[in-house]
Amino acid sequence: MKYYVGIDIGGTKINIGILNGENQLVASKVTPVPAKKDCESVLSLAAATLDLLCEEMGIQKRELISVGIGVPSTVSADFTVAKFVPNLGWYDAPVAEIFKALTGISAKVLQDSRAGAYGEYMAGNGKDAKALICITLGTGIGTGLVIDGKIYHGALLSAGELGHIPVAEQGRPCGCGKNGCLECYAAGKGLDMTAKEFYGEDATARDLFDAAQNGDEDAHFAINQAINMLGKVIVSAINLLSPDCLIFSGGLSAQMELYLNPFVEYIKEHSYKTEGQQELKIALAKWREDAPMIGAALFGKENVINREAVLSASLMCANQLNLGEELIALADAGIKLFHIDMMDGNFVPNYMISTETVKAISGGSEIPLDIHLMVENPDLAIEMLPLRPDDIVTVHFETSRHIHRTLSLIKAKGARAGLAINPGTPLSAVEELLDDIDMLLIMTVNPGFAGQKLVSGALDKIKRARNLLDSTGHSNILLEVDGNCSFENIPKMYEAGADVFVVGTSSVFHKDYTYKTAAQSVFESLE
Repeated sequence: MKYYVGIDIGGTKINIGILNGENQLVASKVTPVPAKKDCESVLSLAAATLDLLCEEMGIQKRELISVGIGVPSTVSADFTVAKFVPNLGWYDAPVAEIFKALTGISAKVLQDSRAGAYGEYMAGNGKDAKALICITLGTGIGTGLVIDGKIYHGALLSAGELGHIPVAEQGRPCGCGKNGCLECYAAGKGLDMTAKEFYGEDATARDLFDAAQNGDEDAHFAINQAINMLGKVIVSAINLLSPDCLIFSGGLSAQMELYLNPFVEYIKEHSYKTEGQQELKIALAKWREDAPMIGAALFGKENVINREAVLSASLMCANQLNLGEELIALADAGIKLFHIDMMDGNFVPNYMISTETVKAISGGSEIPLDIHLMVENPDLAIEMLPLRPDDIVTVHFETSRHIHRTLSLIKAKGARAGLAINPGTPLSAVEELLDDIDMLLIMTVNPGFAGQKLVSGALDKIKRARNLLDSTGHSNILLEVDGNCSFENIPKMYEAGADVFVVGTSSVFHKDYTYKTAAQSVFESLE
């Protein structure tokens, strides 16, 4: 089974849930935020709670495919770092990194209100909305926006911070460093402050609501004042964005009679509306307080590795005396590329398949060729190759003085262009060439011979290569790995970000397997 984890870290509690493949919540647990509120302490408690939840449900850790973590904070562009969490005192907290170190599971981090909005858009009362605003009314006030199916983060990554709009000159100090913010008056923490002013240091918002329910006019006036402050801000957001759906989540949304209902009436009365305009849908979150946790899980699921793993069979490992039969058997096993090493005895101390053999292979199979040129004069070899549109020709960065010209030559021949770098070549060498290539090949052994062990740092280099491609808008470029793509290593390489694996004697050509059973074993290890 496959499961997806959502963790919502609030100012006072941690809400953890597990979803199955049909987006159904199968288990959840809430635990208070620990007294020590630093990032590692909070995440350690979250990890321990997740372990307990899995143990209770009989879920194996390997069945947890992804984790999404909602935090009350602006989040970095790569969804790994919580930039500033006022309610917990975190600054530039590496949430994903710490969680991975604690659990071994990769995580994506999302601002909690955006997580709530995403959960309601994907699987709640905001489903199919064109422009959704989800207001989380809890310890603080957060706002998530989903516009045309996409979470809106803003150019500065801080969209939706309505809780930090100033509503009172020289007002109460806020954890963000400013004074008079909306959430210091209209959110749970703000109503706690009001209660303490009225009834003493031990009082909370619950006492304020209880007093208003029992006829205390001062308490009732204070709550209405908070509603009016909140209403003015939300009406401004509605008039600015013209949404078709407004959703409320968070603990305060349960205070229907004294808080939410008057708030909704304020919105209906004051929002701008034209004649014949579609009615704004206003609803409670289907998932109520679970909305940010559900949304975090779905966000993590959306961002899980979902790339097709492609096996490129190294023909230097095939039986050269029966190569035609070998090609048929490899194709039948699900091999999508034939990897052809062309070596000149100069760039690498070995010789392999000639251009005449390449012509024979090309004419004998429809499987695209993955031609790896380990030669000192790649331009000459390219001119001699018979190439088809789906074929890939990869040249080494280290072999050409004019690499752009060489890559252009491959494209001019009608094939796809690949660029390879040796283990000792820094990843920075390829940054200026990404617009010119269709595939990047990371050598995880020194080129020239089969059967070598991975060089030190190979997996980290794959991961950095994937980050480079994704962060620069080049996710469409294939990321190939060549060197000890074994049964054991391929899942690690895939998790690190590789798409294409040059398979040889340590996997598909392993002496104890047929090609089909070996390939099947590889694919099963990636599920």
